[in-house]
Amino acid sequence: MSIPVPPVPAFPPAPYTLTSVKGLRAAGVRAGIKASGNPDVALLVSDAPMTCAGLFTKNHFAAAPVLLSRRHLEASKGLVRAVVINSGNANACTGTQGEADALEMCQRVATALGCPLEQVLVCSTGVIGVKLPMEKVRAGIDAAVKELSADVEAGRRFLSAIMTTDAFPKEHGVRLGDATMAGVCKGAGMIQPDMATMLAFVATDVDVSAEAMRTAMGRIASTSFNAVHVDTHPSTNDTFLLLTTRQVPAPADWEQHLEPVARRLAWLIARDGEGATKVTTIRVTGASSDDAAKAVARHVATSALVRTALFGNDPNWGRFVSQVGNVHDVRSPQKLVCRLQGIEVFRAGEPTPFDRAAASKAMAREDVSLELLLDEGRGHALLMTSDLGYRYVQVNAEYTT
Repeated sequence: MSIPVPPVPAFPPAPYTLTSVKGLRAAGVRAGIKASGNPDVALLVSDAPMTCAGLFTKNHFAAAPVLLSRRHLEASKGLVRAVVINSGNANACTGTQGEADALEMCQRVATALGCPLEQVLVCSTGVIGVKLPMEKVRAGIDAAVKELSADVEAGRRFLSAIMTTDAFPKEHGVRLGDATMAGVCKGAGMIQPDMATMLAFVATDVDVSAEAMRTAMGRIASTSFNAVHVDTHPSTNDTFLLLTTRQVPAPADWEQHLEPVARRLAWLIARDGEGATKVTTIRVTGASSDDAAKAVARHVATSALVRTALFGNDPNWGRFVSQVGNVHDVRSPQKLVCRLQGIEVFRAGEPTPFDRAAASKAMAREDVSLELLLDEGRGHALLMTSDLGYRYVQVNAEYTT
């Protein structure tokens, strides 16, 4: 059987990327870690210590770089000079050798920059359970240090070097007066909203405190990297870093402009989704609490039956509604209203008349809306999920073979 391959989406380059942020330099180089020969070592450096807030995987088999970066962030009280990343190898489930290798990566960068060890964070992504080829990693770090640059293309080389199964690069940025807010991320599989998702770096140059960044992190993650689903499988390496070089006076509404940058990046991850053809944004309102709303959104988003219906442009409202009924926190299911692409398909316990052909045509887009309206309180949630098609199975069945 010939499996159809969805066309790769073509998104224009973002007007701003990480190196558009004042005080940041970046590099991405080929070190030979990936068999493909694609770039695989990346380095992000600030001219002076920047403020950082981080969220990491909750997986009990968290990778060595995750464990070390957590410790470094705590020891430095959120001050960071650099982040070093390798792709093609997750350095997860690699025992004490993996821990030593992650530490050596940080030490090599700290020595090159002349900064405290704890001000260097490390991330890895790729195949789990394989030791890092440290000779290649060392050479890659040395090359990256030499190639650090603040030009836009350096930011894009950084992005290229963190990608693994990504079908396309993921970046977004905006400018607000003198301030820049930009980010990049990688991820297409092992995505579940239980922390962040894979590797994401969002940076700005607004002058806000470490406490303000940590407080904003939770809110920003809740509508972006904690609100994206591909396959109900958080990874061992998930890392989301929120950074600021603090070089520009902060407008009062800085967080309201930074959050959409993170949300767009999360949407791009769901759009990639290893064979996905669309992203469905599920909005739940009127739940008894925010937690109840999140439970509804996750039940619907993680259903294989729901996601295959989305892939097939099938307005099968029964799959959406029945999943809402499986959430114990829903008290009054008879009050549920369901809208698909703005078309009401269900209300008060029964379907409403609608044109199925028109609804199917409306679903044949890469950005789909599914609204689930309850009448039990003020709880609300947003979650982005990819559809589930043939290509996902092929990509993951052949991942290590």
